[in-house]
Amino acid sequence: MDEHKDTLSWKLLSAEEVRKDEWIDFRSGKYELPNGKVISPFYTYRKCNFAVIVAVTEEGEYLCVRQYRPGVEKVLTEFPAGAVEPGEDPEKAARRELKEETGFESEDWVRLGKIAPNATIADNMAYCYLARDCRKAGERHLDETECVDMLLLTKKQIEGLIARDEFVQAVHVAAYYMAEAKNQAE
Repeated sequence: MDEHKDTLSWKLLSAEEVRKDEWIDFRSGKYELPNGKVISPFYTYRKCNFAVIVAVTEEGEYLCVRQYRPGVEKVLTEFPAGAVEPGEDPEKAARRELKEETGFESEDWVRLGKIAPNATIADNMAYCYLARDCRKAGERHLDETECVDMLLLTKKQIEGLIARDEFVQAVHVAAYYMAEAKNQAE
C-alpha cells in the first residue's frame, strides 16, 4: 500500500499554531500537493487518542451512555469511551473508562482495531475494544466535565437506533459492526 506514498504525499511548507489549550491544538498549514499546487491555509488539529468500548453484560445487553455532543448539538446514545492519556496503553484506558462511566468491569477483552476518526484534518486514533461478560463492580466515577446517563440496550435496540439514524457516532457504529463480525467469526 505504501508504493504510492512518495507520489501522493503532501509536503508541509510551513505551519502556524492557531490555538492550543487543554482541548485542542489547532494549526494552519501551507502544503504543496503532488501536482505542484500550493494550498494555504489548510487547517488541522492535534487531539488525544481515545478508546471506544463495545461492552456486553453477562446477560447479553449492551452498556451504553447518553450525553450531549456540542458538535451536533444533540444528546447522543453511544458506547462508553474516553481519552487515552499520552503514553498510556489503550486497553488500560478502555478498562478505566468502562469502570468510570458505567461501574462495570470485564475480564474478557478483545481488541477490535484502530480507526482514524477524521483523517482529513485530525491526527488522533480511536482504539476499539469488545468487553464481554461485563459485571457490576462498583459505582461510576465521572470526570467533572462528564454529565452522562447509562443505559442497557439489546442488540435489536442498538440496530434499531442505527437504522433510524439515532446512534450516529461514526466510530461507535464501526466498533459495533466490528464486534458483531468478531462474534460471528468465533
